[in-house]
Amino acid sequence: MKTPETSRLFTRWRNPANGVESLILTERPAPVQKSFYFTNRSFTDDGRFLWVCCMFLPRGARQVMPVFGVVDFERDEFRVYHETQASSASPMVDPRTGDLYWISGLDLWKRGPQPEDEAVLVNSFPAEVAKRRPPERIATHLTISADGKSVNIDARFDNETYLGDMPLDGSPVRIWQTVNGFYDHGLFSPTDRDLQMFAHEYWAEHIAEPFDHDLPYHRLWLIRRGEKARPILKQPVSHSGHEWWDPDGKHVWYVHYGVAIKKVDIATGLEQPIWKGSLAHAYSDHNGRYLVTDMMADPVVSDCHVAFRDTVTGKEVEIVNRPPLAKGLIQCGHLHPHPQFCQNDRYICHTTTVYDRVDLALVSTDDLKARTQ
Repeated sequence: MKTPETSRLFTRWRNPANGVESLILTERPAPVQKSFYFTNRSFTDDGRFLWVCCMFLPRGARQVMPVFGVVDFERDEFRVYHETQASSASPMVDPRTGDLYWISGLDLWKRGPQPEDEAVLVNSFPAEVAKRRPPERIATHLTISADGKSVNIDARFDNETYLGDMPLDGSPVRIWQTVNGFYDHGLFSPTDRDLQMFAHEYWAEHIAEPFDHDLPYHRLWLIRRGEKARPILKQPVSHSGHEWWDPDGKHVWYVHYGVAIKKVDIATGLEQPIWKGSLAHAYSDHNGRYLVTDMMADPVVSDCHVAFRDTVTGKEVEIVNRPPLAKGLIQCGHLHPHPQFCQNDRYICHTTTVYDRVDLALVSTDDLKARTQ
């Protein structure tokens, strides 16, 4: 089986500032090819399948519905499946099987990675709850429960958000709580099937007036099946976001904008700053020693600036640092690097623009670890 280093589908690119090597997916059946959101790994644990978000859009366009393609390292092929069109940025890959799950309208779909596989309807959000209202989303980013039997939902219609889960066996959707306001980014606990984290996007409720980013509020929330949601932190903080679970299920991480990446004990609400600075998105390896982050001065016009840090030695290394894409080049909305550890922490996957277009990149963590010892 091929690897990203030996596949004909990838090209080596070196950061001219320090020689750090990225592997760019340069087989390009789509005008835009990007990584998944940082909380959703798209590389299977066995290293065979890597799913890619593909967009077919004309020059000057910014928003289109994505479809998904898969790199098959055994066949050394990149196949795009146009029947996987999603209505939101919700894809999830089962890292054991390579199956892709996505949302279209009210429906949850699944497709295997092989050419002979077919799309299968898994479940649907109840029409009697939707009440003919078009969904803003059914799930911001799908995650699977610790017992492997459900995916999370944070379905939003008008000003109502329905928090709960959608069983993978097609049985009825379970709504844990309905809340008024802008709530999203639900994530199942990796260890507890009855626990989810989600976010209150308080800033999004102030579109009509400038939002004071220094105003403290509770963004991070937990909800346990059968109970009411509660905030994670003891005290509200100024504008924050981009949270993820630690694999131990006892901690969550989040980016406190302009302050630091922080790690929080969900039992006590106590938080510890780990990487100080003005960072945007971040992710940790399974042991919590290594972090990867992207940084951008203006999230609307996104830089491709990604860095890696060893929290034990305190050393950092730049992976890539490129300015935003020039106007007139084919691009897409929400063009952030969204770096993540994947394939058992062997690689970092992110979206890059080093070739003046939107590409998926992989970076070996072995070299980054050696540089930060």
